[in-house]
This record gives sequence, structure tokens and C-alpha cells, in this order.
Amino acid sequence: MLDARGPWIDVDQPDADAPQAGGVRGRLGSGDARLPIPGGSRRGDRGGPARLHQLSSVTARLFDADGHDREVDLASADVSKLGDRQLLWVDVDGRDDDATLADVADRLGLPPAELRRFSTEIGRAHLGRTQDRLHLTLEALEANEEDPPGLVRREIDLVATQNVVLTVHDGPVGALQRFIDSLDGDTRLGALDAANLLSSLVDEVIVGYFQLAEMIEGDIDELDQRALDARRTDDVLGAIVTLRRRIGLVRRTLAPHRETLASLSRPEMQVEETLGQMWPGLMERLEGAISSIDGLRDGLLGTYDIHMGRVSQRANDVMKLLTLLSAVLLPAVVLAGIMGMNFAMPFFEDTTNFYVVFISMGVLAGAILVVARWRGWL
Repeated sequence: MLDARGPWIDVDQPDADAPQAGGVRGRLGSGDARLPIPGGSRRGDRGGPARLHQLSSVTARLFDADGHDREVDLASADVSKLGDRQLLWVDVDGRDDDATLADVADRLGLPPAELRRFSTEIGRAHLGRTQDRLHLTLEALEANEEDPPGLVRREIDLVATQNVVLTVHDGPVGALQRFIDSLDGDTRLGALDAANLLSSLVDEVIVGYFQLAEMIEGDIDELDQRALDARRTDDVLGAIVTLRRRIGLVRRTLAPHRETLASLSRPEMQVEETLGQMWPGLMERLEGAISSIDGLRDGLLGTYDIHMGRVSQRANDVMKLLTLLSAVLLPAVVLAGIMGMNFAMPFFEDTTNFYVVFISMGVLAGAILVVARWRGWL
């Protein structure tokens, strides 16, 4: 289904009754040096790995280069006390929860203008820059678990301020979950800047499009086999059109990110002083994803050529059969025409000649079939 804002398909709604995330409760920054850590006696103790959970309504994760990476309670967190080697990621699942969004925005010091942008999806990639923060909107397309799988669009708002990254979305996002799953215990992400974490999350969204390209490529391979089998009840052409529309939808969703990420290199969008430097390889990754999607179109054209070749071959087989049938019956038609002439000849007076003509028709037809078999026409 298409609307004025862009393509929408199978967008799931988040569960409003999802439980709030638990975690370690304490104040962030240098003031929590005595904060107990699960698996270790104190903050400086490198105990067991941090426990990572599924994204819930609000999840706050502290990446501490000098301590433990852990989930924290945002309600008791003091963002102003984050150290230079600490990085906070806050994830909010649910745009319709105005109270939660307002509370998160207030704790992170975000203005009302940002809050209004969170509550409404714009339907395409977008980049905004202020003096102390960067607001990036991405469109993620992911396959659901249906059979056959459909596509689900998730719009993600990413806001980066000093030592803090905020993500807002509706429903589970595979890109964010993949990033969480890639974290094995304590990491060194706390030593990075907010722009570095933002770059990693953007790259995970782009990875999702590479995975879509691989999935569609597999669909094209399966469609090639169906085109070769050429079953009469199989609507291969309809499947080609459906897959072409899916490829077009993926590209239309991905292409606007090129303009958005290219804007990061403009002078007025530089954020090195406050947020750090964005990874310059994002544009290359994006161009690679777009090239992969464009390559799917060429592959689908090959499927169409296979299908049309099989259709033409089937038509040729029918014409060959009709031509051979005409050639087999032609001598019989000629003999019947001659024998049907009204001439007074002794040959026609002998009734046994009927069997001679009939046998001659069969012999000529058999001879034509033998020649056709010998020449490989059958």
C-alpha cells in the first residue's frame, strides 16, 4: 500500500503492555565508583559479561571503557556526569507513548521540537543538525517470519549528543537487535564517541538491505528453476512482476539514504568538535547496498528471458507437432482426392483396389514418420 509519505507494508504495531526493562540501578559518571556490579565486587572489577536482553519499551545501556557494559535505569541516571570514556545508548520502542518520550527527552535535555519529530513518522531518510546534536532518520526494511516472507518497514530516529545516543522506533528492529547480539560481554565502546556508535547503528541498518538482497537473490534462483520447469499451472510471469515490485520497493526505500548520508560531509554538518567523527565508510557501504539491489533487476531480467525462451520453445513444439501431423496426412489426402475423381476407368470398378489405396496411405505415412525420426525431427 502506498500513501503520500511513501511505501508502507505489513508494519506491525508494538505491544503497549511490554514490560519495562530491568537492570542495574545507580547514578552514572564518576560518582558511581562504588556501584555494585553483577558478577564483580566493584565497578573496577572485571567480572562476568554484561547480560543483554531483548529491546523493551525503554532500554538504557551504558558502555564503560573502564568498567562494565551494563543496562541501567534511566530514571536514576545523571547524564551530565557521564565520563569521557562512557557512552550511553537509550532505546525507546513506541512512538505513541507520549509520556515516556517526554520523560526521556527531558532527562536527555532534548527540546520540544525533537519530541514532536519522534511522535510522527516522515516516511523517508532525513538528517537534521543543531549546535550540539545530530538527528538522523533511517528507514529499515526487514523480512518477517511469514511464509512466504513479507517486508516490514521500520522508521528509526537516531539522535546523538555528547556521550549519548537515542534511538526511537515502533516495534522490534532487526538491525538494533543484531547490534546487541554482536556484543559479547564487556566491550571498548565506551572509549568511542557518540558519532562512532551512531555510525555502527547506521551500518547495521545498511546490513539489513544486504540481507534483503541475498534473500531476493535466492527467490530469483528459485524462480529460474520454475521458469525452466515450465509447468502450465505455474504463473511464472506473475511471480516475476511481484518480485520486480518488491525490488523496486526496496530500492525506493534505500535510495533516499544516499542524499542523507552524503549531507554528513557538508561543512555545516560537521560534528567532530562535540560528537566525534562519523565513519567515512558509510557512503561506500550504502553504494554497495544500492548496487546489490540494482543487480537484482538484471538477474530478474534473466529470469524473464528464461521464461520467454521456454514459452517460445513450447510454441515451437506445438508447431512442430502440427507440421508433422500435416505431413503424415498429406499423402492420404492426395490419394483420397485422386480416387474421388469421377472417371470411368477399370481401376475404379475393381473393389479390391480400395484396400490397395488404403494400404498405400498407411505405407506413405509410415515412411514419413521413419524419415522424420531419422532426421531427428521427432
